[in-house]
Amino acid sequence: MERGNFLGPFLTDLDSRAQVKGSRDPLGAQSVWTRFGRQAVGNLTTVTNSVRDFTTLLLGYYFAERVATDLGPGSELATFLKWEQLASYARAYFNDDYAFRGTERVRRTLSAGTRVTLSDSRNCQILSDQKTYGLWGLYSVASAAAGLVEQDPARLTPACLEFVERVYLPVFREAGIPNADRVVELLSRAETRIELAKAERVICATVARILKRRILDNERDFYLFHLVQGGPSDSTQGRQALLAKIMDAYLQEQKVVWTPALLRAFAKEARAVGVDGEPLAYRLERIRACESVLAPAARLFSYLQGFDGKTIDLVAKRVQDEWGSRVRTLNVPEIRELHAELARIREDIADLLIKFAESLVEGEYVNAISLLIEQNDAGSYQPYF
Repeated sequence: MERGNFLGPFLTDLDSRAQVKGSRDPLGAQSVWTRFGRQAVGNLTTVTNSVRDFTTLLLGYYFAERVATDLGPGSELATFLKWEQLASYARAYFNDDYAFRGTERVRRTLSAGTRVTLSDSRNCQILSDQKTYGLWGLYSVASAAAGLVEQDPARLTPACLEFVERVYLPVFREAGIPNADRVVELLSRAETRIELAKAERVICATVARILKRRILDNERDFYLFHLVQGGPSDSTQGRQALLAKIMDAYLQEQKVVWTPALLRAFAKEARAVGVDGEPLAYRLERIRACESVLAPAARLFSYLQGFDGKTIDLVAKRVQDEWGSRVRTLNVPEIRELHAELARIREDIADLLIKFAESLVEGEYVNAISLLIEQNDAGSYQPYF
């Protein structure tokens, strides 16, 4: 993927709505990442990684508000879903760009021709549940944290509205669609059939032009501030902006492979900044320590799921064969220092992770496995909806 079009991986919690409906967090790790990761990155998640998806969302909120002015409140979601469909078809047909959610259904529809239907009805949606798994569900919270949108009711912030009107509406005007009125008209209908290559070609081509993967100069500073630097209400107090600066230097020099050593290197770079870098360095070291025990816990639990009906002793022997007599990569004193912060999330999770780390270091795999099973049985997981 081209640098600048995607934001790349960030150390933050996974957005729960990215999970398949009914999937679970078997060890309660989700809440741990929320606590630790948000100290370094306050707005983005691992699924909100496309600048053009944010562009689509902003225009979706803009059109939803305009349609609601005519149709009344309560129409915003339906308008947004129809806009997301239009944007996806335009990106696919005119830009040959399939870096969006819903590519499978969009490909299938376009394979049958260029006449498509925009509707919030389930059979016209580009995802099995577009509200949940599309941009409305996955990007709205991150957009609010970045100062792009307001919720209840769904509206662009004043700064974002000014940006849309200054940067994107002129593109429609240049194409002969002043104020994007024709788009508003299409989205105001409960269901509308459009012809991408004929009747609505100008509209769709204009949408595709706005959503080209290359970020233009008049967009760059806006997205840099709101997405990369955390926006006007940056909850990290500048840590995210510094991390982005450090990451950018690494991205220019080498391919980034996420390892504990890389986090330690980032922390070292942060300390080199001086006093202003110490808070970030401290948090990155704690994230590294937390990850050092979360990763083997998740990996071992996943491994256990392939041994249904087998004894713990048998599984422990298999683990020992692969991991050795004991795990030497864990720094138990370092992990113990996390107890107070982990306990503020859940006392049982704090105790589990520390005891688990101690068991691995001592080679007590039976105990390590028993701890994971106990934690899972205790109901630390939550279903995702």
